[in-house]
Amino acid sequence: MKFFKILAGSAVAKIIVGIVLAFATIAGVGPERLARILISWWTINPSYFVLNLVRLIFLFLAFIAAGFLAWPYIRSRFWPDPIIHVENINLAAGLTPQTTSPVLLIADAKTANKQLRILVEYSSFHRAIGWAGWVNPRQVMLADLSGVVRGQRISIPVVSCNSDASEVWWGQESDSNGNRIQKSNKCRAQLKFIGSDDTEQTFRFFLLRTSRNEAPFIAEVFTEQDFDIKS
Repeated sequence: MKFFKILAGSAVAKIIVGIVLAFATIAGVGPERLARILISWWTINPSYFVLNLVRLIFLFLAFIAAGFLAWPYIRSRFWPDPIIHVENINLAAGLTPQTTSPVLLIADAKTANKQLRILVEYSSFHRAIGWAGWVNPRQVMLADLSGVVRGQRISIPVVSCNSDASEVWWGQESDSNGNRIQKSNKCRAQLKFIGSDDTEQTFRFFLLRTSRNEAPFIAEVFTEQDFDIKS
């Protein structure tokens, strides 16, 4: 994505320069005429050579200063820093069948937020006669926190189950069949952390419901770090 932004910025700059040169040509001030004007301007009075050189240096420094002052705005506009509401994200999975939260989100608040909403968006893989694929994603609200302060420990269930682990849901217990996690279903999901200014941070993971009689018990979670062959 960063490469495409740089490429787009370069293309826009070239288009602007091309338009300026085109207008200059139409106005009768082409590159050759402009060069002659500059040469004559420098040589009309040789005694002004040093003064003109100093002016050119100060003009160049002014452009550098303007670029330096405008760079933070340009950077935030075209290459913004990633939004980070929480850090040290950990999905604690593989708990025993006796727990009601087989997958638990544990994280620390990176910034303060008047309101921090945490959602999970998921899609499961299904097979049918003549068809196989991922169903349309659904969202479940996990928590709506108020007055979050920097460094606050956040611990909320991402997946819950009943006492005998016969039913497993995204978030808290739900009557919606769409929020149930069927055994052996592959699910791709992402956590969304939405701050009070509506900026959004995401954390992607993969989930597989397992048996209550075999490790890792009820649910197994894989994150991007688990698939990083460099780690």
